[in-house]
Amino acid sequence: MRSYLYVKFNYDTRAIKMLGTGHIGLWLSRQTEKEIIKLCENHLNKVFQIVEKFKQFIEKYVKNDIEGCRRIALEISNLEREADEVKENIIEELMKSTFHPMDQDEIIKLVTTSDDIAAHMKSATRKLIYTIPNEVPINIKDGLVEIVNLLVDEKNALKETIEAFVNKGDVKKMAEKTERLEEIIDDVRVDVMAQVLKWGDGCEYVSNWLMVKESIENIESASDKMEDTADIIRAMTILRTKH
Repeated sequence: MRSYLYVKFNYDTRAIKMLGTGHIGLWLSRQTEKEIIKLCENHLNKVFQIVEKFKQFIEKYVKNDIEGCRRIALEISNLEREADEVKENIIEELMKSTFHPMDQDEIIKLVTTSDDIAAHMKSATRKLIYTIPNEVPINIKDGLVEIVNLLVDEKNALKETIEAFVNKGDVKKMAEKTERLEEIIDDVRVDVMAQVLKWGDGCEYVSNWLMVKESIENIESASDKMEDTADIIRAMTILRTKH
């Protein structure tokens, strides 16, 4: 009799735990997490599209295709607006979720930091629209192309970092690859900026020179934010292993 009561008591206790913070609670938490991560992926895909569009913009720019630049600039602006909407949806979902505040904080950091990538790309586009492409020296245009090609490589590394996070792959390895590309971009930017400053000494249109200089700074800032995003994903991976 005692054995039966003991077994029944333990069975009921386990059932209560399953209905509370145990299996079902954990399942609901994981379902919410999947939905939030899916929204984050959607947001990041918008950001990645903007980087690809910016590459197309630069390709038009170096060919002095002003109309082509304006068309792509509009596409970038629309994508950036869409990314903002997704970001706001993520924050709204987090407010309704039962996530631990630490988890919420990491996800908010992820979307706001990655959103800065899009903002810097949009800003660089707008500044270059105000310049006269055929007045920009060819060596500086070549420098822009080199930096942007590296930025796309960094974007691809960041994308692989996110895929590793979702699929439980080697996040550390991919995050380090993103970091190395950021360092290369920084080195190239210094060389290009030296050429820009030299051009500025005898530049006929100061506004032209200033906008090109500021757009390069925006590109570098976007690269920095990619590295920061990879760092946040690496931190989220560590937090996951602690749960």
